[in-house]
Amino acid sequence: MRDRGRGHRCTGATVLVASLLPLICDQDAFAGTMTDDHSRAPLRLLLVAGGSTIPSWLLKCLEDVERSGAARVVLVLEAADTRVRRARRFVQQVRHVLFWLHERMDRLLFRRSPDAFAPMSLRSAFVDRRTFTELNDRLFRALQEEAIDVVLDPLSALPDGSLADLARHGVWSTSFGRSGEPRTQSTPGFWEVAEGCPITETRLCMQARESDKKVSLYESVAPTDRRSVSRSLNHVYWKLSDALAGKMRLLWEDPDAFVERLKAAAPFEGARSASMAPGIGEVLKAWSVLTRRYVSDKWQDNRYLEQWALGFQPAGRGHMEMGAVRRLMPPMDRAWADPFPLQVGNEYYVFHEELLFSTGKGSIVLTVVDDHARALDRPVPILEQDCHLSYPLVFQWDGEFFMIPETESRHQVELYRCITFPGQWELERVLISDVRAFDSTPVFLFGRWWLFATVPAFGAGTTDELHLFCADSLLGPWTPHRRNPIKSDVRSARPAGRVFERHGQFYRPAQDCSRRYGYAVSINRILQLDDETYEECEVDRVTPNGDPRVAGVHTFNLAGDMTVIDCLVRRRKRRATLVASPP
Repeated sequence: MRDRGRGHRCTGATVLVASLLPLICDQDAFAGTMTDDHSRAPLRLLLVAGGSTIPSWLLKCLEDVERSGAARVVLVLEAADTRVRRARRFVQQVRHVLFWLHERMDRLLFRRSPDAFAPMSLRSAFVDRRTFTELNDRLFRALQEEAIDVVLDPLSALPDGSLADLARHGVWSTSFGRSGEPRTQSTPGFWEVAEGCPITETRLCMQARESDKKVSLYESVAPTDRRSVSRSLNHVYWKLSDALAGKMRLLWEDPDAFVERLKAAAPFEGARSASMAPGIGEVLKAWSVLTRRYVSDKWQDNRYLEQWALGFQPAGRGHMEMGAVRRLMPPMDRAWADPFPLQVGNEYYVFHEELLFSTGKGSIVLTVVDDHARALDRPVPILEQDCHLSYPLVFQWDGEFFMIPETESRHQVELYRCITFPGQWELERVLISDVRAFDSTPVFLFGRWWLFATVPAFGAGTTDELHLFCADSLLGPWTPHRRNPIKSDVRSARPAGRVFERHGQFYRPAQDCSRRYGYAVSINRILQLDDETYEECEVDRVTPNGDPRVAGVHTFNLAGDMTVIDCLVRRRKRRATLVASPP
């Protein structure tokens, strides 16, 4: 799991590989053995482990790909963990040991379930596979005999490039931290947590044959936990497990297309020199910072009540400023969020979630406001089920009104049709089954239906993996996009409202959950959308800046001359009242 300048310790292994290259890396010989039938056979893998165990996230990934028939581990290399042994000086050894103790304490205090780091026996998992314990000529000849497709080094235990020329599709590994920055790459997650960086960057990399550079197969921008490195990395590793299995399946399904797409892959600059573990002073400083954060968080929780409320801004006000937004506050025992407005004459019918704090269960209600954002009556119940409902995306199609509320707990996406507007709705059909989809957002673009949703990887959070589905009809059948997840970025992945059009361009609102859940909304212009590609770029942001009482905003919708959002309002518990705030 550590990348500590491995390019400087590739000496004997490199010489031995070079001596064998004429025998085992002839391009024509490889091409002659790859028939059409073999191209559909499972990919053959050399798994490089960091010792006699592998973490549960990696075992699950390999079980998934073997179960799907996409790949099979045929060789195993138990590469011993040499982190402390490589530190020649006593002071460096002490630094490594102290940092190891910090990691152990963090895991004991903040262990998550399911635990991505739980050690699993390597030989029990791969009982019938040929196993090696070092880089030697026996291993290299086995690579030739088995015609290995991929050297899988997910824990970055190998010297850089040492086996890249011995596998048809090179060496696949993981890299943490910012490109070209040894400090963050060699101590995954530590500096991001200690210094309060809201994001943690991770990449699944590939070093191809006859290449001295790595390219990124998958890039993740995940949220950083405020107080724990292990909690941050637990989320990241479960994402890597899912992404690695997905990339293996793509390579297996169409190797030529996979290789062609690699030509456009972004290069990744790994650390060029070793970076020592944080020193005693740095670890002690981190403990002090994390302790202060814990105390601050508890103080804020005890002093303030945070509630989602509705926010309105009429047209003509320009860029949205929180101080100019008219808020409609809920009673103290509930939250109002995820507003979706429809304009009917001079009135706006706002469908939104109402969540009672006592039950933690949401339902869909309707609030009607006039063109000055004044509520005309109390919220009216619209839809309630035996599960949590939220994000009531309401839209018109073929002369009728439809709604897709979030029903993630049922593991399906449901479409409701309006029988009598606005209050009577019934289930039309289940659009997608067996999927945990958050904030499903359909849109008809370029002659087809598309549906954006956050679909979390097993064991991971719910804010940073954007999936896309397509269909010729709203009623389906819906097909997952081949490149899912099409985006893995906590700053702009999870949907935040309807896709809208301005001056011939289409824009997708998305949540920025990097600093906290529902911190801000990112407005992204759609650049390319088809069966093979999705691209977008951020053009604007809606942030809580401008009002110290507002801590976040995570839904953005337009209707007629009104912009409707929700905002997370911080209210002092001893002063909070049941009345709505003034405009």
